[in-house]
Amino acid sequence: MNKKLIALAIAGAFVAPVAMADASNVTITGQMHFSLDSLNGKNAAGTDLTRKANISSNASNIIFKGTEDLGNGMNAYFNIQTYFSAGGTGNSDTTFGAAGDGVGQGNTYVGLSGKSWGAVQLGKMESPFKILSRKVDLFNNQIGDTRNFTARASTNTVPATGGTPGWDTRPNNTIAYMTPNFNGFVGTLAYFTNASTGAAIDASATANANAVSGYAGSATYENGPIFAGAGYERHNLSKYQTGIGLNDEHAWRVSGGYNFGTFKLTALYHREGGVYQSATNTDASRNVYGLGGAFNMGSNTLKAQYYHTGNVSGTSDTGANLWALGVDHAMSKRTSVYAAYARTDNKNSAAYSAFGGGHGDNPGTTTPSATVGAKDPSGFSVGVIHNF
Repeated sequence: MNKKLIALAIAGAFVAPVAMADASNVTITGQMHFSLDSLNGKNAAGTDLTRKANISSNASNIIFKGTEDLGNGMNAYFNIQTYFSAGGTGNSDTTFGAAGDGVGQGNTYVGLSGKSWGAVQLGKMESPFKILSRKVDLFNNQIGDTRNFTARASTNTVPATGGTPGWDTRPNNTIAYMTPNFNGFVGTLAYFTNASTGAAIDASATANANAVSGYAGSATYENGPIFAGAGYERHNLSKYQTGIGLNDEHAWRVSGGYNFGTFKLTALYHREGGVYQSATNTDASRNVYGLGGAFNMGSNTLKAQYYHTGNVSGTSDTGANLWALGVDHAMSKRTSVYAAYARTDNKNSAAYSAFGGGHGDNPGTTTPSATVGAKDPSGFSVGVIHNF
């Protein structure tokens, strides 16, 4: 059945008594992404690694979207994206410790665009800083996803929250502006009013993420075989709670890729600073860098990537290396299958995973202690991706 007719039928079921105007531009898209995994994580006691089989839903989602021509080169548009689990496995979309939003937990926004001035949109959306890493990750939403390293240092903890907003986020309460495309060049600015789900408030003696605002920006060039981008993001953690002396954490990154035809090369460098470390009550910095390569042979693509995170400043043996190898097989324009292997080699005081990011099941990695040393998670995965 035509996607537009399906969208109309679903919309009609919810608003049958209401006459809809110009609803014919609503379309449904999305992706089903499931995998069978053998993951080597931590056991319940956190003292040893055990390999277990899992069926995982990896960023599977459905999108309702549409546009309306307002005349004079201007359009209104919207996007509603929902990530979902299946059989109790899937992705949990969290920001600063808050639970996901349910139906609108993905990119959910409304905007206005014009050919001459660009676009402005309001809602929940990917940070432009995050997009820089998504463009060059060859294992996006699979085991070996680069967000295992780039999202946040494994030791980051802000008091009473269990984490920071991180660096690969989809913030609530965001307004963003995108420039027109100038022969491949696009600039994006985004500001989120507060990091949690309530109304923005002033900082007080009580910890509250609704006092934390932030902003991000990026400049990208994408034309033919070339992609290059740079970006900056800042979280105003000093507003989180008075009296505890948090600084504003910040990060910048550059990423790029070149497609030679049968071979594609990708790279990323990430630098963060002002990141609070609860163990030492200090602010720290960290570097991440990596390379990836993919070789196309007809319907098959061989791929590999390596990423390294250095020590968190002021601490020793807190770095790690991430290795990922895989093969993708395109069965059609919309359906593909793949096999992947990923491993993270942690130094003695590190606890990075190999299964985070958009991959749904993550058994975790043992946190090093005086009695439990660092663990090196690894996994095999075979999966199917269908775009609709």
